[in-house]
Amino acid sequence: MKKKTKKKKQQQAFWFKLLLTILLILIVFLVWVAGEQKPVSRVSQTLASDSALNTGTEPNIAQIIEPLLDDTYVLTFEDELPDPVFKGSTEQTATHPAENRHVLSLVIDDIGYDLHALERLIALPYTITVSILPDAPHAKEAAMMAHQHGIQVMLHMPMQTANPKYQQKMEKFYLHQDMDKQTFTTVFEQALAKVPYVEGVNNHMGSQLTSNPKAMLWLMELCKKHGLFFIDSRTSSTSIAAETAQKAGILWNTRDVFLDHSVAPDALQHAWDSMLSCVKRKDSCIMLAHPHKETLNFLEKHAQGLSSQAFVSISKTLKQD
Repeated sequence: MKKKTKKKKQQQAFWFKLLLTILLILIVFLVWVAGEQKPVSRVSQTLASDSALNTGTEPNIAQIIEPLLDDTYVLTFEDELPDPVFKGSTEQTATHPAENRHVLSLVIDDIGYDLHALERLIALPYTITVSILPDAPHAKEAAMMAHQHGIQVMLHMPMQTANPKYQQKMEKFYLHQDMDKQTFTTVFEQALAKVPYVEGVNNHMGSQLTSNPKAMLWLMELCKKHGLFFIDSRTSSTSIAAETAQKAGILWNTRDVFLDHSVAPDALQHAWDSMLSCVKRKDSCIMLAHPHKETLNFLEKHAQGLSSQAFVSISKTLKQD
């Protein structure tokens, strides 16, 4: 009887030790897992939310550029926007050609990453202009698609930003103020060669370079050499790009409204209303936008508000002097 009792106690002790060992292993595992988890950034949360809604047929340009961004810089390539609605010029300025009055030019920047987005833009019931990044993976194909559908093509030329977060992330086609004239020329012409059918140029970023007199003089000389007009995207309130283009004697103009500085529904609607006001106030108005999913949805739903005849290609809004 004593032997049976002793054996029973030994079995109980064995199972107790085994259970205790398993419990300790489980605790160590849970602690290790908790230590390995990393905080999810706001950008990642935004993209995860977008992915949940995405059917897989519509690439989101934010996902393409996300590795270049941080949590303070979401869904826009522009580096400084002191005035998403530019009110620096309210006078009735003559346009080229002279018969155009109260018209809108809608320019879509950052084209060349998402061809499905370009297809949606081409299908819009009004005239648009596209501006293509030279280092985008589908730059040439996008330019050819746009040209085949009668859409005017521009070069969205990357330029040096004043924002220190992005100065170290500039790709090979960025123009910057430390270049000598030969290098500046070579970089510009290499970028130009990447995008066929280009008729004009506007700046991608550029809050620092567009404030540099020497660089802007070189840029406008190159535009004149290649028969190109220039549109100042106005990513900085200190930009002298439009002023320099005017002095250089090339066709030019300046952005009036950014449609999607924010892609929040209220912000998009406010920018759209500002554009309608701009068109009533001025002979011509230039609005820049980007191929974000939210922007495309908004443009498809807001084809009304202006007649299709009010939308013109960018060349119809250029100034002669």
